[in-house]
Parts: sequence; C-alpha cells; structure tokens
Amino acid sequence: MKTFISILLALMSLQAFAIPASDSLSVEEMYGAFDKDGKYRAMEEQVEQIIQKSEEAKQEKAAQQRLAMWIAILIGLVPFGVIGAQVIKGRTWRDNPGGTAKALAIGIAGATVLAGLNYGIFLLKIEYGSKFNTAVVVAFVLFLVAGSIYLLKKK
Repeated sequence: MKTFISILLALMSLQAFAIPASDSLSVEEMYGAFDKDGKYRAMEEQVEQIIQKSEEAKQEKAAQQRLAMWIAILIGLVPFGVIGAQVIKGRTWRDNPGGTAKALAIGIAGATVLAGLNYGIFLLKIEYGSKFNTAVVVAFVLFLVAGSIYLLKKK
C-alpha cells in the first residue's frame, strides 16, 4: 500500500511539471499549430466587430426610445398646461373647486393618453421606418377624436 501511495504522489508531482500553465501561453502559441493560415484569427476579429456593432446599435436604439419618450411626454403635457393656465388665469378654484379638480383630472388623463399614443407612434416609426405609414395612424386618431366628440354631443 505504501508503494502504491508513493507512486501516486510521484506521478502527481510529475504532472505539475509536465503541463505548463495556460496563463503563460499567448493566443498565438495556443492556436499556432492549428491556425497556420490565420483563418481562425480573422473569424475571431469578425465576431468581435459584429459584437461591437450590435452593442452600438442597442445603445443607439435605447437613446432613440428615450428621446421618443420625452418628446411624447412633452406633447402630452400641452393640454394639461393649457387647462392649468386657464385655471390660474380664471381663478376657478375659488368659485368651483370640484369642477376645477375634475378638469385637472381629465387633463391628466388626456395627457397620459396623448403621451401614450405619441410614444407608440414614435416607437413604431423608429422600428419600421419608412414601412410605417404615419398618415394612416394620424387619420385613425383623428377619427377616434371626432367619434368621441360626436358621441359626447349626441347625449
């Protein structure tokens, strides 16, 4: 048994000297025998370029989406700002506080819906570019607005 353990320890110590550490080898030394004509290195560089372009495209798309969100929010706040200006100018909270609160709530709801519609339109335009027909969407939204006004006046 002692002989078996001593042989095993001797082989384990030889193994440490026989295999060089992978940190000391460079990439060229590791693949030098297999990549004599440089095809692997060229493919590796192409993959790195594709990954870099992909990351840049993701960052650009995220920046476009953030810009679209802020523009949509600013456009959505226009009706709420108009209502707020009318409330301040007319001092309606003194005479009709309930009506003023309802008007401001409707203004916030309208601003939210308008911002959401604009953001959706901007995202579709960013995603599909010239394939997305903006005129059809604007006509649809105008049809919805006209239909809602008609239904409100009908009652």
